[in-house]
Amino acid sequence: MVHLRKENLVEPLPRIEDYVRRPPFRVVRAPQRFKQTDQVIPRALRGELGEDLQGKSFMALPPHPMDRTVFGPHMVRALLHPGCNAPVFPYRVPVEDKKKMTQHIKKLARELGADLVGITYLHPAFVFENYQDGRPIHVKHEYAIVMAVEMNHERIATSPSHYDHYEAGKAYHDMTVLAVHLATYIGQLGYPAQASVMRNDTVFHVPLAVYAGLGEYSRMGRVITKEFGPRVRLVTVTTDLPLEVDHPIDLNVEHFCQACKKCAVNCPAQSIPQGNDKVEIRGILKWHEDSEKCYRFWRKNTYKWMHCSRCIAVCPWNKRNNLAHKIVSAVAIRWAWTHKVILFFDDIIYGKKPKIKKAPPSYEDYMIKEEDYWRIAKEMAQAK
Repeated sequence: MVHLRKENLVEPLPRIEDYVRRPPFRVVRAPQRFKQTDQVIPRALRGELGEDLQGKSFMALPPHPMDRTVFGPHMVRALLHPGCNAPVFPYRVPVEDKKKMTQHIKKLARELGADLVGITYLHPAFVFENYQDGRPIHVKHEYAIVMAVEMNHERIATSPSHYDHYEAGKAYHDMTVLAVHLATYIGQLGYPAQASVMRNDTVFHVPLAVYAGLGEYSRMGRVITKEFGPRVRLVTVTTDLPLEVDHPIDLNVEHFCQACKKCAVNCPAQSIPQGNDKVEIRGILKWHEDSEKCYRFWRKNTYKWMHCSRCIAVCPWNKRNNLAHKIVSAVAIRWAWTHKVILFFDDIIYGKKPKIKKAPPSYEDYMIKEEDYWRIAKEMAQAK
């Protein structure tokens, strides 16, 4: 066990090796908290990645009106941020059966829109030190309810494009509604709860999702789930409501990712490592994506795309959750020797470099003309 400062933590950070045969990451020393101000976007906004990228980073102007609806100053989900800290009702419902309450909360989360739900202890190492504007973050709840929302398979297949960017924004909106509703409900039970959502994040969702048993960490730095592969977005509600915790699951992802490398080969930014060596990042030994290379590609031509999910699109785990996928994933989880066979047929059927799917022609009917886009973007950048 790797022990952290206790604070409100009732358990040490679990050894991932106790649950997974070949864990894709390993805790080598007490993990350190991370500052959101050190993330790539705030650094770009401060000009640390160059003046050119700083100017492009100011543009919040997707060329499609649907994209601007879910990403921009007028997006509806931003109105929900004040509700992330749930008001606590003065009467506290007694919890005499933690298992029953856990089942109830998971059922409610699914009714509210979660496709996967898991619960773990809120380890202090997985709480950000500050927000992107520098304000300190203090979250001392005991539990983290981690939820995954599936993204549309067809839209992600068009990445990089504004069609898959819209899908990401739609997922962020749906997750914000989900998390704020769940936090509010827990508050009405008489227990404190906080929703950690996009642009109002307080916690690292990926490691919490791993410890909550939603999936395994992968080469691309995302969680691979059994049901949807990496084609999910994550959201978390932290709380002191007494709950039973889940544990990490073993999907044999480490061996699969070592054999595959499809995300790295197809990454247009070449930001995903193709080798199998791990690096230590704040106490965790893992594969590490070059976020600067990734972000530079996002901003390479913002009229054509503003982010990229190509790694998700090409991942062999990213299949529709039908019977065939369930059978193949079950085989891959149980027998590592089948991985090369699975990858061989994945290359035959989908190609070593799968083609980028085109968005429906009707989606581009109401886009801004390119010359108008660059004119407006320049005016917005100058206004900043």
